[in-house]
Amino acid sequence: MAKRRGKSPRDTRRRPAHLEERERALIVTEGSKTEPDYFLRMIRELGLSTASVKITGDGGSAPISVVEFAESLLANDPDFEHVFLVFDRDRHTTYDTAIAKAETLRPRNAPRKQAVKAIPSIPSFEIWYRFHVTGERKPYSTGAGGGSPAQELIRDLKASHACFASYDKATCDAFFDEIRPMRDQACARADKALEEASKEGQPPFRENPSTRVHLVVRRLEKMARKQEAES
Repeated sequence: MAKRRGKSPRDTRRRPAHLEERERALIVTEGSKTEPDYFLRMIRELGLSTASVKITGDGGSAPISVVEFAESLLANDPDFEHVFLVFDRDRHTTYDTAIAKAETLRPRNAPRKQAVKAIPSIPSFEIWYRFHVTGERKPYSTGAGGGSPAQELIRDLKASHACFASYDKATCDAFFDEIRPMRDQACARADKALEEASKEGQPPFRENPSTRVHLVVRRLEKMARKQEAES
């Protein structure tokens, strides 16, 4: 009689019982401080745990490195229903490559309903903060003094509201609580910016300015509502 083949560690790996029916999300960011700090504060506010939402700012400093790092994480732990790859357009030369690779990223053993989404911001993540206080759609390019589009945006952000006057990329401690009530409005403005850009003929993922961070925010809010309903 043929010897029965033992299961590999990958075959036997299962979700802990208390997470068996709970959605999990993975957020991989380009920034090691700005984005992780924001999302960590948000999941604490929503009552989500780091077991349900894994946030890592170890994706490197280029869009393609974010996608490749996510790919390596998912090879070891594909058990996420939602995967968000958060990076900036700014001046990055690997932006288009990262968008294309993100759209095809699908780990072999991933849950069938897994969704991998590129979450770019043009020019940078700070446009998400700015949408909390204004719906202005000023496009960003290299400034007159040679500054990057992201630097131009940060200058505008600091001038747009008192809570951003001393903006520091390392933390959102100075303004998170103040802008929290404006989150729904920021989501609506982010949606509208994409819609208007499409009407103007701007290609997908080239809308300037724009962000898809609201897609992450809405998913986290939905996960929190579901968790509360099941508790």
